[in-house]
Amino acid sequence: MGGDAAAGVSDAETTARVRALGAAATLLALGGIAAAVLLDPTFSWTSDALSDLGVRDPSAPVFNLGLILGGAVGVGYAVELGRALGGRTGALRAAVLAIAMVAMAGVGAFDLTEPLHGPSAIGFYGLVTVAFAVDGVVRRATATGRATLAFVPVHVAVWATFLAGWWPVTGLALPELPGALVLAAWVWILGPAPVVGAVAARFDGVGGDGSTGGSETDEH
Repeated sequence: MGGDAAAGVSDAETTARVRALGAAATLLALGGIAAAVLLDPTFSWTSDALSDLGVRDPSAPVFNLGLILGGAVGVGYAVELGRALGGRTGALRAAVLAIAMVAMAGVGAFDLTEPLHGPSAIGFYGLVTVAFAVDGVVRRATATGRATLAFVPVHVAVWATFLAGWWPVTGLALPELPGALVLAAWVWILGPAPVVGAVAARFDGVGGDGSTGGSETDEH
């Protein structure tokens, strides 16, 4: 594909591959979380962390495997997205997103009893926020880019207010949820190669025939 001034992903075959990997990654991760919640009748949205699902039976295998597989496929998604976008900003977004996906897989590979669990979880949420910031700046001329960029201060505020004790909950599950859901929304609607391209095209006012919507410019 072209460089930083290219208008997103335009090759139909490449776009289809990126979209398929993105859809699979999010469905595996969120599907695993949803199934684990259903399998664990003791889970509490107000007093538990999502990661508590990874240390209790019968939810643990489903939760952990979903994150591991979702993260692995997510790395492939990030790599293919970077190749499709091309240029320095495409490579930067791909690199940050790929590391975030490795961190997500780490949350499943290392449960709450493991020393690497905390760094994996912090790395995932932090790097996803950075990925949104970079992508939002690059695509700020589009509605979906601005929506992506707007999530950055919102996500920071979520964690800042929780850590300040403003939330009427003791567990991490609820503040963890926005990051996971917006990542899925970014892959499916708001990102540069949305799974549901026609929906994204309505936001950005462009065609929904396989392009990502909006030009990407790298200002110097």
